[in-house]
Amino acid sequence: MLHFATVLGPAWSLVLFTLEKHWKMPYSPAFVRAVQRGQIKIRFLPPATELTTSLHVSDFLTRPWIWEQVESAHRVLMFQLDSIICSRSLYTVEAFFEYDFISAPNDPTYRDGHSGGLSLRNPKLFAAITKEVDFRQSTGEFEDQWFYKEAMRRKAALPTRRVAQEFSVETIYHDKPLGYYRPQRWQHDRMKEITDWCPEVGMLVERREV
Repeated sequence: MLHFATVLGPAWSLVLFTLEKHWKMPYSPAFVRAVQRGQIKIRFLPPATELTTSLHVSDFLTRPWIWEQVESAHRVLMFQLDSIICSRSLYTVEAFFEYDFISAPNDPTYRDGHSGGLSLRNPKLFAAITKEVDFRQSTGEFEDQWFYKEAMRRKAALPTRRVAQEFSVETIYHDKPLGYYRPQRWQHDRMKEITDWCPEVGMLVERREV
């Protein structure tokens, strides 16, 4: 989280959503300072929130609560623990603000749409979708696929595949993106090239795949 705070810069506030019963302030002076100056904010999830599986995460993100917490923001950068942004990138997150939803494009061999593990989203649009459509009536999609299709139906501003590859890489390779999501799983044959370009990926390598 401190890495994201550094690369994004002081204009950004980072919000860590967690369960209060699990929260303990890290033993990190840098983290404590970021909290004290307001760059990192801690907000607690509803006590009954369950996020242990991908299905739980999809169910949670497709309800209004989370989007209502950040609805005042112009755009929200969502990142999971197995994602990273690269300090050497010529792109900034702000360069993609014209889009309502952008993330790593999926290889159609695996699934349609985009992968949401590192994604920029319009919280007002996402809040509206969750209030108008019941995800639980969908056909077993993950939240990112579902949101992408709902955004398309609303003619939201969505990127081309080429632009999405410049933003983030997961299953489709691009040589110098802004960030990566799960590169050690989907781009394992290119990890030398990736880490040469984005050494920060090394922080992800030992993390458990879910």
